Amino acid sequence: MSGFEEVVGARGILVKMGLAQPESRAFVVGGFVGAAMYALGLPKQAFTEDGEMRPFKPLSPHPSATYAHFLVVPVSAAIAAYVFT
Repeated sequence: MSGFEEVVGARGILVKMGLAQPESRAFVVGGFVGAAMYALGLPKQAFTEDGEMRPFKPLSPHPSATYAHFLVVPVSAAIAAYVFT
């Protein structure tokens, strides 16, 4: 008997990598998308000229608050990964 396991398909690869549960896949997708968005500085409206993140308008009365918050895209990607995988 050999010590090797045959991995078949994308599902087998995800299980072998420890991403068998939708929660873990959603966390990884959200993390990757968040890191990429932060590295690219997107969306531009979510950051000040100094590179600081603007507050979210529904939660903050600050005059520079915006509806285009940085976390909208990573959280949306994580929710989509949870629902569709």
